[in-house]
Amino acid sequence: MINGIHVNCTKPFLYSNSADEYEIDDFEVFSTILSALMWRLYNGPIRLYTDDIALSYYQDLGLTDIWDDGIDTETLKNIPDSINQEIFWAAAKLFAIRKETVPFAIIDTDLIVWKDINEILSDKTLACLHRENLDIDCYLPYEMLKKRNGYKVDPLWDWTERPCNTAFAYFNDPKFVEYYTSQAIDFMIDNGEYPKEMVSQMVFAEQRLFSMCAKTKHIDIYSFLEDPFQKENELFTHLWGTKSIARKNIHKKNELCIILEKKIKREFPNFVPQTAKLKEIFNKYR
Repeated sequence: MINGIHVNCTKPFLYSNSADEYEIDDFEVFSTILSALMWRLYNGPIRLYTDDIALSYYQDLGLTDIWDDGIDTETLKNIPDSINQEIFWAAAKLFAIRKETVPFAIIDTDLIVWKDINEILSDKTLACLHRENLDIDCYLPYEMLKKRNGYKVDPLWDWTERPCNTAFAYFNDPKFVEYYTSQAIDFMIDNGEYPKEMVSQMVFAEQRLFSMCAKTKHIDIYSFLEDPFQKENELFTHLWGTKSIARKNIHKKNELCIILEKKIKREFPNFVPQTAKLKEIFNKYR
């Protein structure tokens, strides 16, 4: 069995939203439930790394039991103020990865693993969801990245190496975890100049460094998917693009909630009373 982890830090939300209180979209709550319960069903225990604000929110929703390996609210307190979590909105993931003991998998809360992947990963050192192309706008050349004065890269990095989508990532080498997270954190510290968009800095630290660090250490990365849109995929559902549509269209949002709710009911009938309570909380989808 493989230990899984979810990570949710509220600071990026509180930076970018004017709301007085923290909240999670209803469809993301349902995807989080499905992500955790499906992982437990087929692959192993799962732990949540979060902060006190999110923990209180999950407690109010009655969801803390979905993480059968417990909830850690201490690790994210180690993120220094010198890391701007509006720019580096997934910085918490790097600190959670750094804290974990291998082997483990980190799973975004909008990603669902539908089947047992223990055997696939049994002889793997590193794995990711899929590779990405460098011609995507968010992957900037070194010269265009924002960097603090005096920042130095590892001269062994290969800048032609394709990045990895780490919505799902698997680690089974403690020395690599140390090297990768150290390099990512070093890039983020005191690097507070805002980019023109809010993606390039974070995906460099999280996704591009993952692949470049692996190549530097001569470690192969297993990719589950050859293409993020390939039809022959029964292992994963990643709701990244779907979420963007749902946030802009109330009908699509409600439709997504209903689909996820039905899937939870079908796979986990014991959870039906909880989904009913959530529907009341969310006013049967706003």
